[in-house]
Amino acid sequence: MAATAVLEEGKTLGSWVYDRLRDDIVTGVLKPGQRLTLDSLKERYAVGITPLREALYRLSTSLLVIAEDQRGFRVAPVSPEHRADIMAARHHIETLALRNAFQYADLDWDGRILAAFHRLKNTAMYASDDATITREWEIAHRDFHQAILSAAKSTTLLHFQNMLWDHAARYRNLNPPPRIKGEALYSEHEALVNAILARDEEMACMLLRRHILGTAGQMLDPAKTPAE
Repeated sequence: MAATAVLEEGKTLGSWVYDRLRDDIVTGVLKPGQRLTLDSLKERYAVGITPLREALYRLSTSLLVIAEDQRGFRVAPVSPEHRADIMAARHHIETLALRNAFQYADLDWDGRILAAFHRLKNTAMYASDDATITREWEIAHRDFHQAILSAAKSTTLLHFQNMLWDHAARYRNLNPPPRIKGEALYSEHEALVNAILARDEEMACMLLRRHILGTAGQMLDPAKTPAE
């Protein structure tokens, strides 16, 4: 079924297509290695060639899409080695971004963090008794991590953090982890919030690294990473 473009104020059609394509890749709707022909995408998203090409080239810069000379585009492949590389890079980049945010800390930053944490804590992680994580929780979780970095001024660090987040979320969605206790995850988030509010930079960075390489890393089991 073709999607219908509903543009938010200030968004272009190209941005809408980019968001939809990125979400479909990150959630696993479009599979690793899948060919992305313009004809099939035109039908899927009910848009023309120009915004599709724009979106595909933008996605190729984040390495979610591979542009092949004379052969078009395909969804990037996955592998255990790539998954490990993403997680290692993510904890370095995200910690640097957090340190940058501390340089510009203010009460507005605190307010954004508290609001995002409140939303995350009150969003159901699972829809039912299975281990499928809800889209609402995925969004709330991403918004929380963006909030703790939102005071940062380094657009380069934030760009790479967003890219790495998409890749990590993709692996998690391709291989849904066993159901985990939300209380343990929320306690990690709460400890991180408290360290930031106390302006304890070293503690906050340590907790963030532990979160990414610990609980978050366990949600991406490299042994379950699918072959292309």
